[in-house]
Amino acid sequence: MSVYFSEKFKKLRKDKDLTQEQIADIFHVSPQSVSRWETGANYPDIEILPHIAIFFKVTLDELLGTEEILGEEKAKEYIRDIRNLLNSGKLDDAIDMARKATKEYPVTTNGSGLHYHLLQALRKACTDQEPEKYKDEIITVGEKIINNNPNDWGIKYQLIEQYAKWGMKEEAKKILITMPAEIWDTQEPWWGLVLDGEEWQKNQRHRIIRATMLLTYFINAYGSEGDLDILQKIECRKAEMQIEGLAIALSGDDVDTVHRAFMNIGISGLYCEAGDIENALNYLENATQDSMDHIEQMHKTNDDGSNYYAWSTPRNLPWILWEDHLMKPQFDIIRNHERFIKCFELLKANSHELKQEK
Repeated sequence: MSVYFSEKFKKLRKDKDLTQEQIADIFHVSPQSVSRWETGANYPDIEILPHIAIFFKVTLDELLGTEEILGEEKAKEYIRDIRNLLNSGKLDDAIDMARKATKEYPVTTNGSGLHYHLLQALRKACTDQEPEKYKDEIITVGEKIINNNPNDWGIKYQLIEQYAKWGMKEEAKKILITMPAEIWDTQEPWWGLVLDGEEWQKNQRHRIIRATMLLTYFINAYGSEGDLDILQKIECRKAEMQIEGLAIALSGDDVDTVHRAFMNIGISGLYCEAGDIENALNYLENATQDSMDHIEQMHKTNDDGSNYYAWSTPRNLPWILWEDHLMKPQFDIIRNHERFIKCFELLKANSHELKQEK
């Protein structure tokens, strides 16, 4: 069945101000057949299609949505290639391709996913060294998306976060006030009171997963920016990991080994600062294992972008862990320990530049 045909046919009928019964008489079919065509439950016999096209004065390609289908396929190819470039840390190439794709597909048709990937690539390229590298373009692309889709909360969040990083808090607030006020004044917490059975089960899982995402966001921010002592920071990080683990268990999704590796190595560093050598080494070993698991996942990356993670550098995860984290002075307290040396050497031995998947 073609959703394009059903939508196009229904629009053409209404444009001519004809009822389903009148159309049924014209093409010698039952009104029920016409109704099924418009809902996508059924499809006209191939012999009728040319007559429908002639009657409505459109081509068969227009009637069947051939251009739209081909356009969607091309857009999917663009997204796959952009994601593979991001997956390989080739930000400049990803940005160039995304720019080309978004010119070809406006945000109002097949382009919303492409614009999203362009925005992500541009944001990823804004490093600590060049935080405003693509500032004007990020603002233009992001606001173009939300102007066409005011309910795209994910894009709004990205813009709010980016504006805040740039110190543009008033601009961030203007977007923020267009979003729902807070959880308790929405439908979110209360659907469970009016559902039963499997519907209730699915609802509760969904709401728990959403709530854990929000809670971990708050914990992460408080653990990073709050006036906490080292042990409180450690407990925040551990709580964040435990709550994320609950969401993963309920959703059935794969573990994000990249995120977990960074969490583990961050907790290891905090335990170093606290002088707790045993726990520092335990969490370092966890991070190292996560890194090895991620290498295996990256080798399985598919053309459709599965196991996708946008990198800002061609270095793979083991390389990032030993060079950007383990070289810090906070790890000096365990640097000469044989368990540290084993992890360090394993990470270094498995370091390499990412390769674009084909």
